[in-house]
Amino acid sequence: MRLINRYLADRSIRFKLLLYFVLIITGSVLAISLIGSSMYKRSIEQQANKQTLQSMNLVKNHVQVYLDEMDNIAFYVSRSREVLEFLRLTEGQGARQAELKQQLIYLQEGFVKAHAEIAGMVIVSASGQHAALHLETITRDPLTMEGWYQSAIDHPDAMQMFSHPIGRNIRIPANISADHILSFAKAIVDPTTGEPLGVVLIDMQLGLIQNIVETGAFGKSGFVFIMDENGGVVYSPVNPIVYRIWGGEMEGSTGSGVQTIRGQPYQILYNTFVDSGWRVVGVFPLNESLEVVTNIQRFTILIAMITLLTALIASWYLTNSIVRPLSKLRSLMKKVEEGELALRFPSKSKDEIGQLGQSFNNMVAEIDNLIELVYKEQQAKREAELRALQSQIKPHFLYNTMDTIQWMAIDRGADDIVEIVAALTLLFRNSLSKGQEIIPLRNEIQHVESYLTIQMARYEDKLRCEIDIPKELHDYYVVKIMLQPLVENAIYHGIKPKSGPGMIRIRGEAHADYMVLVVEDDGAGIPPEQVARMNDTLSRGKKSPEDNGYGLYNVHERIQLIHGPAFGLTVASELGSGTKVMLRLPLLQSQHMGD
Repeated sequence: MRLINRYLADRSIRFKLLLYFVLIITGSVLAISLIGSSMYKRSIEQQANKQTLQSMNLVKNHVQVYLDEMDNIAFYVSRSREVLEFLRLTEGQGARQAELKQQLIYLQEGFVKAHAEIAGMVIVSASGQHAALHLETITRDPLTMEGWYQSAIDHPDAMQMFSHPIGRNIRIPANISADHILSFAKAIVDPTTGEPLGVVLIDMQLGLIQNIVETGAFGKSGFVFIMDENGGVVYSPVNPIVYRIWGGEMEGSTGSGVQTIRGQPYQILYNTFVDSGWRVVGVFPLNESLEVVTNIQRFTILIAMITLLTALIASWYLTNSIVRPLSKLRSLMKKVEEGELALRFPSKSKDEIGQLGQSFNNMVAEIDNLIELVYKEQQAKREAELRALQSQIKPHFLYNTMDTIQWMAIDRGADDIVEIVAALTLLFRNSLSKGQEIIPLRNEIQHVESYLTIQMARYEDKLRCEIDIPKELHDYYVVKIMLQPLVENAIYHGIKPKSGPGMIRIRGEAHADYMVLVVEDDGAGIPPEQVARMNDTLSRGKKSPEDNGYGLYNVHERIQLIHGPAFGLTVASELGSGTKVMLRLPLLQSQHMGD
């Protein structure tokens, strides 16, 4: 990734834009083509599966109707009075047996006439007697020895079905092949005792099922066949791949899968009859459903190539429309670097490049103005330095005068005057601070102590003070003359209006990356609405005329000008109890702000 970034860093914007456009457009077209083709392929497969399942369900439902009809016939036979009497006959009732047998044949003829698909029927008693229609026994062996008979007796509650009944002791009509017969066997149970009395066998021709299966729609070469519970084919159209389909992979009542037969993949879907376990199986080649997808893919590729070519041409023109004015702007910047400040970018458009050009013009004009302004400021600064140099005579003269007064007071033994003059000298010296705006906190404490010394000499017992600032804060740098104006406010607006003596406390608190200095008095206090107005004035940075007497704004403004809006003053007061002013300041270890 670093190599790529390094390679692109030295390339032009035109190259980068074209590269990005090519990658984005190519990637988008390929992604849309691949995803669309995959989704369409999946949709075609789902549609083919859905259509096949619908046809299979239709076949299954039609076949189930006829299977249910055979079950109904068997049920009706098992409840027939003549049938039950025939099955209960014992030896020695030959005349009655012959009579009942003829009645049973008439009964079976009625079913055959109503259902042309029935090839024949036979009713067999447990004693071996039988009444048959269109079916004949081949040998004298009793039909009770047949497998279909035993299966029906062993499962009296369910209809037994057999496909392609070959090897039975029954001859079917000559015009019908056993391969086209589906046999149903159902036990006839004595309704009184529950014991099996015999079995009814119904042979049904598969022609009806053939018609149902062949009328289904299964694509060009798809087909449906019926498989029994053992995997044997009950019925199928003529197709060589039927017997290559393995039923062992068909798990559950419904499902689907893919089997490869003779090198070609086939989609296999199946649905199971509930009672018999037989399956309706749908088969169609996957290549047939994917043929449409292949055509769509070819068309998609063609459209993608046309789209890609068109997008690349459009990208070329778009890139030029962006790069050309930028190149012009770059050329102008180089000339401005060489000092040609009269040049301007010919901006005609309102887009981002036009706005950039206009900003360039404004910047060049501003640079020109600033150069002239700096020149004037430098000239004014030199004049101010000259005036400051001249004014330095006055502070030295004042220091010398105060020193003379102090020594004269010492000579005369006026200790109180000495103390006040010393405090005033120190107060004046700290106020000047050699012209420095940022001073150590210990110097600021000395300054306010000097001021309090003078004020306590003036007010005597009226004023007391207490300073409690941790020594670890003394070496940090603060804005000079910030405590004295607050103490002055506390004296004139808090202690002086109060009856009796007053106390001013100055304390400090150290935090992780800032300190808090508090100037607190127990004087007259300030009304709540005035406190709210003062804090609002401080937070907005706009001074109100009615706040002039408190001198807070000047301190707050100087702190924020130097340290930023995160620092400054807040006021809390309770009328009659006193006022508290809190200063939030950064922990500066040097006069230089960046240290």
